[in-house]
Amino acid sequence: MKLLIERLMVRYSLWFKLTFFALLALGLYLGMRPTPPPTAYAWQASGYHAGGIFALTLLSFAAFPRWRWWFRAGFMSLVGLAVELVQSLHPTRSPDWGDILANSTGLVAGLLLIAAWLMLTRHVRS
Repeated sequence: MKLLIERLMVRYSLWFKLTFFALLALGLYLGMRPTPPPTAYAWQASGYHAGGIFALTLLSFAAFPRWRWWFRAGFMSLVGLAVELVQSLHPTRSPDWGDILANSTGLVAGLLLIAAWLMLTRHVRS
């Protein structure tokens, strides 16, 4: 199973990179535009933040498997903080500590899933 996934990651590396940058661009656009995305419930905005950073973290692993965990965490944190900074500059948007917490939750969940995957595959190799 591990070998199959590694082969897929190598074979579709370009597609993972393109998908990563497309999702990153979409997230930055939605986070930095003057009007927020429509939400029916208050928890949906946190779901957008956590889900987006979680998906970006996982895609960053598929696209760039050699990145260190601290670089991946720093890059994703900067993405989330940049969105909140730009939101503070728009008169119709406002930064929120809850969004930063949601970003952090998505990031930690993604990093933990990657770490679990690496530990499982390392254990299988031995």
